[in-house]
Amino acid sequence: MLDVACGTGQHAFFLKNDYRIDGIDLNSKFVEIAKSKNPEGDYYTADMTHFQLGKKYDVITCLFSSIGYVKTLERVVKTFENFKDHLNDDGIILVEPWFTPEIWSEGRTDTLTTEHNEVKMCRMSYTAKQDRISILRFDYLFGSKNGIEYFSEEHVMGLFRTDELIEAFKDVGFDVQYDEQGISGRGMYVARRRKNLG
Repeated sequence: MLDVACGTGQHAFFLKNDYRIDGIDLNSKFVEIAKSKNPEGDYYTADMTHFQLGKKYDVITCLFSSIGYVKTLERVVKTFENFKDHLNDDGIILVEPWFTPEIWSEGRTDTLTTEHNEVKMCRMSYTAKQDRISILRFDYLFGSKNGIEYFSEEHVMGLFRTDELIEAFKDVGFDVQYDEQGISGRGMYVARRRKNLG
């Protein structure tokens, strides 16, 4: 298996006893953490739109809505072409989508708080939108006996309709099925190479 946008390798942590898993991610720090969780796998710092590993896989996954980070449909097609180059003839691709344009809620704020031992954390989030791009900002406060620390991060992701992603798969030569529920409620695309008949 190849886990694309593998993050810190948590998928491999659960699957490595049954599958051989490699991974790629843009974040080199995440790649190092993923390697530590799955030393038998090969991990690379690479962009999903143009990586070249020189090997093929039975399964390629792109989960936790990571496909949204490519931002445009043109780059989605390039990504799927790259997946195809790394897929065995009978292999499958699993892609978990980000939100669609009609579902994304602009101007929403949420708060999450938690405590563990002497550490307290508060996370606030805010959603925005620019055309077909979603913007998700997180602001964190961590409080401990050492004081209060503040961090923030912003996720900028493309909003793609279901029919657009299905068409992108087809453009690259895949047959694709879409499961509306998937593993997290955001859906799942299951794609295979299109069989040439005749």
